[in-house]
Order: sequence, then structure tokens, then C-alpha cells
Amino acid sequence: MEDIRFCTPGHIFCSANKVMLAIDGSEGSARAATAAFEVAEMTNSKLYIIHVIPTPVAKQFALMSDSNLEDILHRYEEQGKKLLEGTKKSADEYNLDIELILDKGSPSERIIFRAKELGVDLVVIGSKGATGSTRAGVGSSAERVVIGSESPVLVVK
Repeated sequence: MEDIRFCTPGHIFCSANKVMLAIDGSEGSARAATAAFEVAEMTNSKLYIIHVIPTPVAKQFALMSDSNLEDILHRYEEQGKKLLEGTKKSADEYNLDIELILDKGSPSERIIFRAKELGVDLVVIGSKGATGSTRAGVGSSAERVVIGSESPVLVVK
């Protein structure tokens, strides 16, 4: 019997070597994680899991609450590390090569920058993040990543 080929050379899932998963702790990013784990396993790709501390939000919060920005950023960092480690742990059954990235800045900008910097073949992101959606069921960060990324983007609902 002839081998069945699920991939045609040159297609995204056949040529992928590096997949990036963007997470923010939302239900949407949890669903995106499952898709990213499966794609990385199927393509034998390295998986980069990125969480971006939204410094513009932290600065606004500090200003509005008269809190210390460094304390707020430290709490965001601790939560980000826990989120990254928890997501990595949930991928244990997939036996993947995983690198964790904790970054700071505008989430969509940092995701786009890091994807380009690392030469990822696919970015996976949830359609709605921790701040909700703006229109048509797609959050603003996901929309910005789709528009700005040089890599294909898989948006998971």
C-alpha cells in the first residue's frame, strides 16, 4: 500500500520548524495552547511560549492607583513566570522542545518582534485575550499580530 502524505512540501504544517504560542492567562490562550502543542508535535517543531507583561497597562494602573510601578511590574513578572511554567507543564505529554520567553512592552508589538527575531514559522494566539474583544470576535492584540506578523498566524477561537 502506498504511504499517505498529509503534507505537501512547502505548506505551513510541513515546513514548520519553529512555532510560537502567545499566552496571557485567558481562556482563549489556553485553547490556543492546545492547538500549538498539537501543531508542534505534528511538525516536530520547537515551541516558543511567550508571555508579554503589558507595561503600558501597568504604568496606567500605577498612575491611577498611586502605586509603585516597580512593585506592580514585579507582581506581573511573578505571575508571568507562573503562567509560563504552568503552560509548559501542561505540554508534558507532548514531549516538545520548549523555550519560555517573558518579555515586557506592548504585547502585540513584542510578539511580532520576537517572532521575526526567532524566525518562527507559525504564531498561535487566542482570538480573545485577557482584556476581551473589540469587534467581530477578535481581540485587538490578536488582530494586530495578524496584521503585523511576517509569519502565518493561527487564531484559535
